Amino acid sequence: MSKKSLYVNFATTAGTAHFAWLNKPDTGSEYSDNKYKVTVAFQKDDPIVQQLKATVKDAAQREFGDKLPATFHNPLKDGDASGKEQYAGMVFMTMKSTRQPTLVDAKNFELPSSVMIMSGDTIRVAGAAKAYNGAQKGVSFYLDMVKLIAKNNAAGGPATANSVFGDDEGFTAAEAGTEVFEAAPVQTGSAIDIDDL
Repeated sequence: MSKKSLYVNFATTAGTAHFAWLNKPDTGSEYSDNKYKVTVAFQKDDPIVQQLKATVKDAAQREFGDKLPATFHNPLKDGDASGKEQYAGMVFMTMKSTRQPTLVDAKNFELPSSVMIMSGDTIRVAGAAKAYNGAQKGVSFYLDMVKLIAKNNAAGGPATANSVFGDDEGFTAAEAGTEVFEAAPVQTGSAIDIDDL
């Protein structure tokens, strides 16, 4: 009989991204850890929260058995207890990886490198839970894949006229009898030079 793997694979439903480092690792600041990572928040009543709790329990039992250490670190955090307004009414978790996760769109096509997943975007994540048993004891979530469901934050990627302005009633180029083309996307903020101010 083969030994049970210590890794418990899982995939989530849609949640809200926070502090996303998915196109490049987190480097350059005092608290950087040189890892790809994202924090994902879910409403407390989302059924995925119970599934994630079961995943944590399964991973913990594979390492510790039925008796958890007194100082067990749970990767699922209560947003109301965190004191952080953006997590009110939520449960959140941080997933990390030393290698870049696979990034896909809602139809599972590879996400172009020009599209950056940012805080506020709606995503699904997949990865594995595994217990660690050293000086500290608990369960970590390892990041493997991220699916972008909705791009709610246009910052950090090419902005289009539609994403910035939306649609308005009024003059259209078609009225002038000219051929109509969609305006080319631009990097947000790239049109303004500090010397112009």
